[in-house]
Amino acid sequence: MSGMGPVMTEDRRRSVRRSRWKTLVVANLIAAVVAAGAGTTVWTLLRRLNPPRLEGAVLTPPMPAYDFHLRDAAGRVVSLSTLRGKVVALTFLYSHCPDVCPLIADNMRVAQQSLGGGLASRVAFVAISVDPRGDTPGAVREFLRVHRVEQMLTFLIGSSAELRPVWAHYFVGSDAKEVNPEAAAASSPTPQQVGHTAIVYVIDPKGYIRTFLPGNFDPKDLTTDLRLLASGRVR
Repeated sequence: MSGMGPVMTEDRRRSVRRSRWKTLVVANLIAAVVAAGAGTTVWTLLRRLNPPRLEGAVLTPPMPAYDFHLRDAAGRVVSLSTLRGKVVALTFLYSHCPDVCPLIADNMRVAQQSLGGGLASRVAFVAISVDPRGDTPGAVREFLRVHRVEQMLTFLIGSSAELRPVWAHYFVGSDAKEVNPEAAAASSPTPQQVGHTAIVYVIDPKGYIRTFLPGNFDPKDLTTDLRLLASGRVR
């Protein structure tokens, strides 16, 4: 018959009814909040209906982060427990690295700058050496200077005996000379290059590992996880 629209199927009717029901539920919730004069804003309510999401690989349940006591290039002892109350971005680097370590340092700087002053003060960026012999205080200071992270990245060093337990607890491998002489010999004529696990852990203010990212992470993903955990929007 001309002039008539297409007949609505039963599946289509159900879909329309579900859509209208969802709209009505949200509208009623918003109306209830406004009518009650509650402190929760409509925007906050909508965020709760669509909670924020961490971007890194999420550990479920979160794992307690291993505490360490290591020295920085100035000889100051730094431990993870002294950073409790802050979100910690923890990685593993070495100062003579030609590729992934500079990339991690540069991307951490971008993430830190994206946080803004308020949240940046509630976040700590920490790197632990994977090259006990090569990461001298002077080499570390030069690495920090070149990558413009002197004021934001704490680069911790130590002997092989001091570093190996930390690597083990964070599932980090290193073929530095002191750890694996055979691997170092096989890497000649570039003995300063150290194969190691490239990873970034995000540790919440209570000392639990919440997410981890690969060495070639997107700075926006790290910024998101740091911001959500530092602001308490993800618990």
